[in-house]
Amino acid sequence: MGTSGEPRPGALRARGVAAAALGAVVLLAGTPACSSGGGDGPREDSPTAAPPTGAPVRDRACEVGLPGGWSDALADGRVPVPEGERAVLTEVGPGAGWSVLQSSGPAPVAGAGSGEGRSVVLREGDEERRVMRLADPVEHQVGSADFDGRWLVFDVVEGRQLESPWTLYAWDATNGRREAVAEAESADDGKSAVPGPFVQAVVRSGRLFWAQGTGGGRSAVYARDLDGGKRRTVYEGVVDTPFAAGGLLVWLRQSESPDGGPETRLAAVSTDTLRQAGLPGPIAALRNVRYVASDGRTWAWAGGDPDRPRLYVWREGWPEPLPLVRGGDAGPVTEPELGGIDQVQVSGEVVTWRTTEAAWALDLRSRSYTRITPRYGYALARDGGLGVAYPEGEAKAADAKDAIQLTRTAALPPLPPCD
Repeated sequence: MGTSGEPRPGALRARGVAAAALGAVVLLAGTPACSSGGGDGPREDSPTAAPPTGAPVRDRACEVGLPGGWSDALADGRVPVPEGERAVLTEVGPGAGWSVLQSSGPAPVAGAGSGEGRSVVLREGDEERRVMRLADPVEHQVGSADFDGRWLVFDVVEGRQLESPWTLYAWDATNGRREAVAEAESADDGKSAVPGPFVQAVVRSGRLFWAQGTGGGRSAVYARDLDGGKRRTVYEGVVDTPFAAGGLLVWLRQSESPDGGPETRLAAVSTDTLRQAGLPGPIAALRNVRYVASDGRTWAWAGGDPDRPRLYVWREGWPEPLPLVRGGDAGPVTEPELGGIDQVQVSGEVVTWRTTEAAWALDLRSRSYTRITPRYGYALARDGGLGVAYPEGEAKAADAKDAIQLTRTAALPPLPPCD
């Protein structure tokens, strides 16, 4: 997950042994680029839903230019950043009603005090609240965040190395109190964290979910009620970062294929009961896919050969997943819209992802997609909200600034259709 010119805070932290093992499974198992699900495809006994009226008849989207309605909506939602400060977008809430920023003030100047430092900022509408100042304004970074209206949870990464230690903090908006609620397990050297999945906080109705490495190439998915609750183990094994999909918490886990080889598949629990939950047939049938995201109704992921990836989408009522973004059919160079694809996210009719060149958005209403950043950047999409960030000018310059734009996806007109 990246900021405009450099990785987004926390992105430098590796997914570690657990994710490396998952990646190895993908490569070992082999993911046929032509399978309908981007992995081994649905099994013969997988249930499928009947297509509703209006189900898509085109199984391939096309690229279109960014229309004025989109650029205007994004420009209208630009986040103002005071002169001399630099802000980095960490998370966007439902309907873009709130966002979390990492705000860095002027760099310290010899003989002129310590400068403004680096802070975690919760923004709701035009109101900003500085929740915490980071101890080290250079090395410490905000890795992820989530907010349920009362509890803001964020992780602070204490360095720029792949296995830098991290701490999860919970801040109560009703009284302003903050406490550390989880931290990385220490590796044998006592200085770095045990490798594990990227720590992405998920907060639902006062309950926090996250995953972290536990050693020996394994990780655990945890839950904790923030109003005085204890940590509970939801799952242990080789897992990737959990994410919310409607009322479910979902993650990729390593398992064994029918022929005894390794494979990855999705698992889920209810965020309410913590009991194992079933997934829709076409989603439960997926194997060896990457960067899965969902809002509970629409699912999207990267599949196919890692060197020739495709972006797949499935929605309730569709009989099978569709490889809507799949570039060309030949040639040694991956297309700009797919090269290095990651950060797939879903917000209603809009699916976003990032590549090595730009951030992109697929509009399911028109079955077309577009670049939503003029250069390398990233997009965050969630529950009717969309956030976009990219550098203005030279990303690594001392005076670099990032454009941060927030909008409701409902304010975006359909992209132009394919010819």
